[in-house]
Parts: sequence; C-alpha cells; structure tokens
Amino acid sequence: MNGLAGGRGLAAAIAALDPVRDNEAITHLSLGVRYGDAMFVHGAYTVAFARQVASPSIARIVYRTGTGDLMRDVRRRNDHTLVFFGELIRHGHSSEAGRRVIDRMEEIHARFGITGEDKLFTLGSLIFEPARILGELGLSVFTEAEDVAHYRFWRGVGERMGLEIPPGRQEFLDWIGGYEQRLAFTDGGRALVDQLFLDWHRWFPGPARRLAAPSLLLLIGRQLREVHRLPEPPAAMRKAGPGLVSAYLGLQGARPHHVDRSWSDHFADPHASTADIARYGHQPPERKATVAS
Repeated sequence: MNGLAGGRGLAAAIAALDPVRDNEAITHLSLGVRYGDAMFVHGAYTVAFARQVASPSIARIVYRTGTGDLMRDVRRRNDHTLVFFGELIRHGHSSEAGRRVIDRMEEIHARFGITGEDKLFTLGSLIFEPARILGELGLSVFTEAEDVAHYRFWRGVGERMGLEIPPGRQEFLDWIGGYEQRLAFTDGGRALVDQLFLDWHRWFPGPARRLAAPSLLLLIGRQLREVHRLPEPPAAMRKAGPGLVSAYLGLQGARPHHVDRSWSDHFADPHASTADIARYGHQPPERKATVAS
C-alpha cells in the first residue's frame, strides 16, 4: 500500500495478513496508521503508565524522590517514550531500526536496576491495557486477528529484551493478575499520576480544558482510580463519555491516513527530519516540571 488509504482499505490489508507471521506489518497498519491518532495514542499510553506506577517498586524508580525525569519535564519524558514506541511500530521489532530502539531502551533501563518482573509487568500493560480500557467502556475496536498480532508484536519486543515471558496469552494474563495483587497507593505513584494529568491537558485548549481531567478519569477505570485515590468522573462524563470515545474511534478508523505515518510524527522533535533514537531518553536539565498550555 502507498499514499493514502481509507478505513476499508486498511481493514482489508490487515485481513489479508497472517496475525502471527505478519504481526509487525499488522501492528504498523493497525496501531501505527489506522488508530495512530496522537490523542488516542497519548491517552492509551497515559493509562498504561498510570497502571505501571501503581506498582510501588516501579513508582519508586520512576519518581526517584521527585527527581525523576517525568517529575522534571513530563511532556518531554512522555514524548520521548512515544517516539521509541512509534519507531518500533513503524519499523518492526525484528528490523535493524527496531533493534536500535530496543537497545536504547535497555541502555536507559540498565541505570536503574529494574527487575525482570517489573519489566514484564510494563510489557503486559502495553499488550493488555488498550483492550482493558475499551472493555470498561463497553467498546470493541480491534478484530481478533489484530489482537493476536498486537500480542505477538509486543511479545517479540519482550523476547528481544531477554524477558522470560509466560508461554501463552492466557498464562500471561494470569501472571499479570497475580502481579497486580501487589498494586498499592504510594505518594510517589500519585505524584507521577498528577503529572500525567498535567500533560493530558495539552489536548484541551481554552474552555475545553475543564473536560481534560474528567475524560482521563473515565479512561483510567475504577480499579486504578481506587489504587491512586483518584475521584470518580462526573456522572455526565460517565454517561456521555463512552459514546464520545466510540464516535472518535469510529472516525479515526474510517477516515483516510498516510500508510507510512507513525506515532513519531506527532511526538518527535519537529525540527529533525528523522527520529535519531540516540538523542532520546536523556535526563532533562535540572528545573521545575512545567507543561506548556
């Protein structure tokens, strides 16, 4: 496929591929192109990150007594991570470019002594969180073949990271369920989530800003809200939100997209012609965390 493709064309291209053998191509067309809109990507990533830092051991590493890069410059930290994922999805985990991304992420993680279990839980949140978000809203977007391809894609990433991954999808889900028994409130985890809320405001200019926090609270879901001691979304958001999300995703799934587009297009340095992975993931300068309006 070249140039622009509409939702039906993308769906047909995905259906023609094998979800196991062609998991990289399907994931690119599905997550990178058809549903690669910046706001949706950022929302799913934000909820997955909120789940990760509900783990006290992960929160401690990311928060670092308030000195972690997410606390110092949340937008920069989020954008860099989304560039890593965008380049992985664009090129595939088995490509030379994909291996460079994985090596760079491993280089960053090595500085903090992250355990294999915590890495595996992080990987699991990338695999399973989008379906959990949509399920809690009563929505279904991806086909069974897309779900299988996404699972195989992120599993391939984990294998290249050297992780010991449970043998099957259900076994992995069972393992995640066991790990989540240790999720608990921490001051650091809540401070990190507050920073994530600040960055989410970027999509709500002017008077729409009052919808930022309620919409994110809706996406986060009841269990995670309880862990982080977050309030319930307003009743109006609980009632109207699922329909709005469904309409938004329906539009994204149907409208034409450039078949070579990537998350990196939204979150990379706008002054660089390509995403030089070696430039991403460095600590920001020492300063108070701010988010531009």
